[in-house]
Amino acid sequence: MSAQNSSPKIPEGYIAIDGPDNIKYVVPRFMIPSLEHDLAVLGSKEDPIVNNADLTRKPNAKQSDSYLTLSGILRVPPENSLTDHEMLALHSEVQALKQSLGISYKDAAHRLYMAEVAKLKVADTDRRYHAYIDRCIAKTLTKLEERHSVREDLGNSE
Repeated sequence: MSAQNSSPKIPEGYIAIDGPDNIKYVVPRFMIPSLEHDLAVLGSKEDPIVNNADLTRKPNAKQSDSYLTLSGILRVPPENSLTDHEMLALHSEVQALKQSLGISYKDAAHRLYMAEVAKLKVADTDRRYHAYIDRCIAKTLTKLEERHSVREDLGNSE
C-alpha cells in the first residue's frame, strides 16, 4: 500500500517501465512490444562483442561499369559501402530480432530486408500515383488554357 501511495498513479492502459538510464517511463500498453524490441536493439549495441567487431569489408569483384544493372533493365549508380556505424546498427537490430523471435540470424536479416523492400514498394506506389495526378493536372490545365484562348479569340473577332 505504501508503495502505491509514494508513486504517482498510472493511468489505465499505461504501464511503468524501467528505461536504459534507470528512469521509470510511463508508456501505453500497445507500445510494449515495439519498446522491448528497441531496448533489445539498444542493449545489443552496447554488447562488447558488437562494439569490438571487425567491420573491414573487402570487395569481392571489381566494379568495371559505373552503373549496376538490376533485373536486366534498371541501371542505377552503385551505392557507397555502409559505414561502420550503420553496419553495427543493422547488426544489433538483427541480433535483437533474432533474440526476441528465437529465429536464426539469416531469418532475422531476411525479415529486416523484406521489411525494407515493402517500404520501398509503398514509396514507389506513392511516387507513381503522384506522377499520375501531376500528369492529369497538367493535362487539365492545358485544356483549360486552350478553352480560354478559344473564347478570347471569339470575343476579339466580334
